[in-house]
Amino acid sequence: MLVGVVPPPVHGQSLVTQALFETDLSPCEKIRVPIRSSKTLTTVGRFSVEKALGLIGLIAKVYYLWIFKRPKVLYYTAGSGAWVPFARDVLFLTFCRPLFSKTLIHYHSGNLVEFIAASSLRSIIARFIYGRGAWTIRLGTSCPAPSYPSNRIFDVPNGINAPENLPAKTASSAFRILFLGNLFEDKGVLDLIEAVRIFANERPDPIRLSLVGGWPNQNTQQKIEAAIATLPSNVTCPPPAPAYGAEKWKALATHDVFVFPSYYSSENLPLVAIEAMAASLPIIATTWRGLPSLVDDGVTGFHVAINSPGQISEHLKTLISSKETREQMGAKARERYEHNFTLQLHTETIRNVIWEATGLKDKRSDQSSSHKLMQ
Repeated sequence: MLVGVVPPPVHGQSLVTQALFETDLSPCEKIRVPIRSSKTLTTVGRFSVEKALGLIGLIAKVYYLWIFKRPKVLYYTAGSGAWVPFARDVLFLTFCRPLFSKTLIHYHSGNLVEFIAASSLRSIIARFIYGRGAWTIRLGTSCPAPSYPSNRIFDVPNGINAPENLPAKTASSAFRILFLGNLFEDKGVLDLIEAVRIFANERPDPIRLSLVGGWPNQNTQQKIEAAIATLPSNVTCPPPAPAYGAEKWKALATHDVFVFPSYYSSENLPLVAIEAMAASLPIIATTWRGLPSLVDDGVTGFHVAINSPGQISEHLKTLISSKETREQMGAKARERYEHNFTLQLHTETIRNVIWEATGLKDKRSDQSSSHKLMQ
């Protein structure tokens, strides 16, 4: 039985879970139980009566399906490090884990370990719901996830499915800088705007800054729009807005560099950085959580410290000065994506974990060493 958060809203965890829901797990019979507790970004992590009733309905649905289907294994996507998603995990796993012989818990959020460690009571509760022999699926060794001595641990990096025919790269007289992701302040959006302001004040070149993403709340929107208004006249910044599907890939194809200076509390192994790799873009990213495992410093892009507009600006100078460097880094980023971060690799590895949990063996699968299951 697969139980996990799926869109809406659109974010990394929901997209990866949706992909798993659509994966062929045969000869296992797949029972899908989607969680759609939040319909917009503004309601993520917040309590509502509707969510409480939805949780009761979710638990009841699991019991109903278990009575008629009798699945042996539960796959569950854990919440983030905040009270509301943690309470959902506590109630759901307390009531539902006893039904199954094995429980696989997939951790996408990067701040759950910190949230648990900040309270002795939460630590005791977490050991009960996430421990006791559960199988821990984390996104990599640099991506924190709750684990306990009795747990088995599997490292399964995220993956995405890039279109077979990506939009052709386009030429432009402007140097084009892209940010892609929901526009939370701690995604580093204000740091990027400040970096572009510093960069543009030192060069006369025309610059285009594109902030592609949705607004999490009105206060953040006002802050970011005010910062955009301070940019020099040689910088063009269209009104920020989200883009999905073909429009998203078009945005990636029409820019020269992807900048992701995130220190977002729930960040772990962001899909947007993998999408930029697939689109052959050099990446400037912070050394936050799993980002260094995506960006090879000096090879596929550059690492910067969090809250470091000056460092971002210096790397932008390097990239604007050499088209050859941009193209070489972009090609290496694409190669890294193809070898390590495709959706096929991700779903095959998860599928093998599920097969192992159910006692099945896959003789057809020949996984790469980077996706070797780790106990």
